[in-house]
Amino acid sequence: MTGPRSTSRSTSERERTAAAHGRGRASELSTGVAGTDTEGLVVGVITVPHGVRGEVRVDPRSDVPDRFRVGAVLACDGLGPLTIRSLRGTEAAPIVGFKGYASRPEAEPLRGRFLRVSVDEARRATKGSYLWADLVGLRAETPAGEPIGTVREILRAGETDVLVLDRERGGDLLVPAIASVVRDVDVAGGRVVVAPQEELR
Repeated sequence: MTGPRSTSRSTSERERTAAAHGRGRASELSTGVAGTDTEGLVVGVITVPHGVRGEVRVDPRSDVPDRFRVGAVLACDGLGPLTIRSLRGTEAAPIVGFKGYASRPEAEPLRGRFLRVSVDEARRATKGSYLWADLVGLRAETPAGEPIGTVREILRAGETDVLVLDRERGGDLLVPAIASVVRDVDVAGGRVVVAPQEELR
């Protein structure tokens, strides 16, 4: 089944993951990450300060091209909006400087904070795809239409995303988002189709 193209810029494994989703790779994390109740979709996590000029390392949680760019404004949990003044490093491990943070001591309070965008902004940036938040709550079923459970959350495990399902018969089921397992994602129809595995039998 074909559908809108993925927004992911990476290749090989990520492209195969996108193909498994059928309607384009989910491209931003959902709300309520790590137990917070802050509104917005997580696009990155500030890990540690870097150097002495107020820069920080960021763990990206978005496949949107140029999500991190000079001049971009991102909401930071507990601190409000932050504007990117400088950017270097790699796409997978950017080193970001924010306006108003010019030294390492000033950047220290940024450690461990989530960076977010509004749902509306995320949808504009991911036109033709879907958000991770769109998957939460979808019913999971086999290709034969047998119920498995409900998608509770999506985890990023290395290069492969993992769907966490609340099973019909109780307990959790972790489903890797690869083409051989996740056969289709039908957001409009409210379901994901998962091929039977040993755990399901």
